[in-house]
Amino acid sequence: MSPNRLDGPMKNVRPAAALYSLLFFLGFGLAVLMLATDKNLQTDFGTVHSGYFVHWYVIAALAAAELVGGLLLVAARSRLAVKAGVVGSGLLAAILLGGILTYQEVGFKTATLMAQYLFGITYYGGNIRYLFDALLAVLLLTMLVGIIILAMSRHKGPDPAEARKSEPVPPASPANE
Repeated sequence: MSPNRLDGPMKNVRPAAALYSLLFFLGFGLAVLMLATDKNLQTDFGTVHSGYFVHWYVIAALAAAELVGGLLLVAARSRLAVKAGVVGSGLLAAILLGGILTYQEVGFKTATLMAQYLFGITYYGGNIRYLFDALLAVLLLTMLVGIIILAMSRHKGPDPAEARKSEPVPPASPANE
């Protein structure tokens, strides 16, 4: 193996991880935009008059996780950080989709109606119409890009030709001269 572990495909992880963090920051921005603009998310369609609706706090936690994930990727820039990003973005996407199961809390009769509200084109007021779709797309894209970075940076061991070059040459014996 070469003396520098970052030689070969591994050297691409550092800049790729830094660029990968941009997807986390994009997700953070979308979540913050959703928190700031969607009145239905803030008030449960006007029924919460003090504080915010519980779903608002879930999106706030998701935004915080996106921010922390992006900062960790910038700081660590390693395969381990990218792996954590893949797992984290997958979990965040699952949590976002899991919101559909809370349909009864927001007054929908079925999960399908809740999914239609979150992903569909039916307008119920507020500004969540395309933000939820965009945030889910960014989370899934983040997971996919992370998987691609990991696949492209997999260390496959030393090249046999390089290994032969680095093998010590036996000293010449006086009999061969």
